[in-house]
Amino acid sequence: MGKRVAPGLDRGGRTGVIVLTLMGRARSRGGVIVIVYGYEGSGAGHWQRWLAGELGVQGVPFVFPELPDPGAPERDAWVRALDDVVEGAGDAGVIFVCHSLGCIAVDHLLAARHARGAAERVHAALLVAPPSPYLLFEPIQSFLPPPRARAAWAALASRTLVVGSDNDEHAGAEEFEELARAIGARCRLLPGSGHLNTDAGLGPWPFALEWLRSVGAL
Repeated sequence: MGKRVAPGLDRGGRTGVIVLTLMGRARSRGGVIVIVYGYEGSGAGHWQRWLAGELGVQGVPFVFPELPDPGAPERDAWVRALDDVVEGAGDAGVIFVCHSLGCIAVDHLLAARHARGAAERVHAALLVAPPSPYLLFEPIQSFLPPPRARAAWAALASRTLVVGSDNDEHAGAEEFEELARAIGARCRLLPGSGHLNTDAGLGPWPFALEWLRSVGAL
């Protein structure tokens, strides 16, 4: 248990080397779990922080990368950072657990890896509260529109779940369903759950652990 720089991340002192927190002793059955936050990160009380704590207690290996400038995110910087995480995991592969803007970042990552013919190392993805591709919010404009390249998701679509709410202020229920159809994934709508974050009253969220078990990560 501790903090380190993952192998292969320090490319000659490049600015923005990502320090990763790698927890757990036993290898997860489906690969390394990677938790990806959204705009401004996931602060205290967020279900992603709770999940990280639960995985640590269970001794499951996970990575919670410190993505560059979460308050002023840039698509290319986030995609490079996440690509480094995937490559660092090697043949073990990764399972993504994403919230909000992190979902779109992973969408761009998969499209970029597919375009260059990179090895398929992503086993599954949980996409929670992805924002609308039409959202008018200047700080995230470099991420829009999302690619939604179906071919890039093909290898993991059957193990990918989009989760949204019917009263999310950043996306409509039909937009979650549209995303799921576009990438070939399943969709689940939770009533009255807002943006599925602390502002919506969501803290500990056992559903995330249940999903990880369902895809063979635990």
